[in-house]
Amino acid sequence: MRSTFTSLIHKPAYEGHAKHLREVFADPLFDRPTGLDDSARCDLTYRRLKHINDGLGLTAPLLEDRERLFTLVEWAALADPSLFYGVFLHYCTTMGAIQDFGRGRDDLDDLIGSMVNMDTIGSLMMTEAGRGNSNANIRTQAVYDAERQEFVLRTPDPAAVKFPPGVSSPFPRTAVVSARLMVDGHDRGLFFFVVPIRDADGRPCDGVRIAPQRPTAILPLDCALVSFEDVRVPFRHWLRDGATLTPEGEFTDPAGDALTRTRRLLSVIRHAWEAAVVGLSAVSRASAAVAVRHAHHRRTSGRHAADVPVITYRNQQRPLFGALAAAYVTGFVAATVAAPEKPVASARTIRTTSLLKVTVDRLAERVTIRARQAAGALGFFADNRYLDYQGLAHSFNTAAADNQMMLLDGALTLAAGVEYEPPAHAAPTRAERDRFTPEVWTALAATRERLLHQELTTALRTATEAGRSTLDMWNENNALAEALSEAHAFSLVLDTVRTALDSVADPAAKAALTDLCALYATEEIAAHDGWYLAHGLLDADEVRSLPQRVNELCERIAPHALELAEGLDVPHEVVGAPIAEADYVHALTAHTAVAHPDLQA
Repeated sequence: MRSTFTSLIHKPAYEGHAKHLREVFADPLFDRPTGLDDSARCDLTYRRLKHINDGLGLTAPLLEDRERLFTLVEWAALADPSLFYGVFLHYCTTMGAIQDFGRGRDDLDDLIGSMVNMDTIGSLMMTEAGRGNSNANIRTQAVYDAERQEFVLRTPDPAAVKFPPGVSSPFPRTAVVSARLMVDGHDRGLFFFVVPIRDADGRPCDGVRIAPQRPTAILPLDCALVSFEDVRVPFRHWLRDGATLTPEGEFTDPAGDALTRTRRLLSVIRHAWEAAVVGLSAVSRASAAVAVRHAHHRRTSGRHAADVPVITYRNQQRPLFGALAAAYVTGFVAATVAAPEKPVASARTIRTTSLLKVTVDRLAERVTIRARQAAGALGFFADNRYLDYQGLAHSFNTAAADNQMMLLDGALTLAAGVEYEPPAHAAPTRAERDRFTPEVWTALAATRERLLHQELTTALRTATEAGRSTLDMWNENNALAEALSEAHAFSLVLDTVRTALDSVADPAAKAALTDLCALYATEEIAAHDGWYLAHGLLDADEVRSLPQRVNELCERIAPHALELAEGLDVPHEVVGAPIAEADYVHALTAHTAVAHPDLQA
């Protein structure tokens, strides 16, 4: 069954890319460091990134080979979450912005080539310190100088400093900077500009002010505050995306207006969302696989039984099998997100990708926390990776756009009917709910989504008729709006789960996976059991029986748990967690023997 499970996580081409990466990641450069200060740790991250790029032997942007790119994204997240940030910022967001907004231009080839060769490392600079996590309310200005036919990039006030790009380490750096295009004093909307940040020797370029910030404990990155003091930007470094600007200052833009232009600019973040989904799925799967392995090998002598594996106990099965289920769900979602990109990034696609990023991030936090807690004190050992992976998941609460903001933005478009119609599924009957099939999960989720949509649109219409301001209207309905987006995301995920289950031909494998996914669906529905009860979609007996349903599913999952964990297709040599080994005590002591010779036999 393992091969069946694995085929749902990775496509056949994955193993070829993974084989190459095994050679690249086998270098001693990827050994786990100890005793490094902040500067040395960040330096190591970028040396690793350069080593990977050299090993890949690229001749074109990696975004043009999505299977290869997302294999690298996955392995980078597993090896070093800080490295993962370097990978997705360089290959996905920075180069993605140049490719998306400079499409059809050959005068950018040298800029792209320098990034393909990694003569310079890319960074995306959008958010500003005084604007929260907003990518739209940008104050940085690019003022058109008609006489010299170039732009002057400037930070108008301290609140407009770019934060928190990782550019404080002394490596050659080039950024794609979002700035408000000003032509003859008129705001023409937000555009991207390609701006050298550090020269070939790693020194800040003229007019670029870099104020390093101390790396966080959970994720060592070389974050900085960056400001611009009349930095000259060549005309061709403007990523104009079809807009035109004559030497005399005549401006035209196919987007139509500054607001639409700004919204168009935000579409580039989808590359970050895709990378986040794949990377967070990888650390979810690794955490669950390591935890389930360890729970089978770790033995305990409790009050009720002597010398049994801890996985025997329901209080281990419930959180760990729930984590295993969530890990599989993230794998199904990641496989769809990493599929070939559609030619046009529609409003529906962008909303879907953003909400899947939020969902997978939350699942990754759940999985990593459960895995760490189940391991007891060993879960806090850095070598066992849980804290690294939990830190990565936690960072994406706000990285690549704030999760709560994306839920609210999603609800706004759902309420407005932007490429959306609420689901029309009928609520499942009591007899159908007793069988609790995938069709029933889907119908329950769809009914919740439809009712929440009705409730939100009714509340907004009532507020409008009462003359409430837009701020008051949405302020009073934020919780409802978030609930709608979460419900819509749950429906999207269940559609992905059902597609995965429908593709499984082996009856035994399908039964095991269906039970696992039923556990995921049960946990998600149980989280809102009061709502379902209040709306007559579950009765009191069903709500009371949910814990017993979880126990029954755990009992059926238990015989297959190890095989399911192996089916997550985790490269354990990259993860390097000692507690994943059968003799984890020996693995732990051998791993630390160099630093602690007294532990050697």
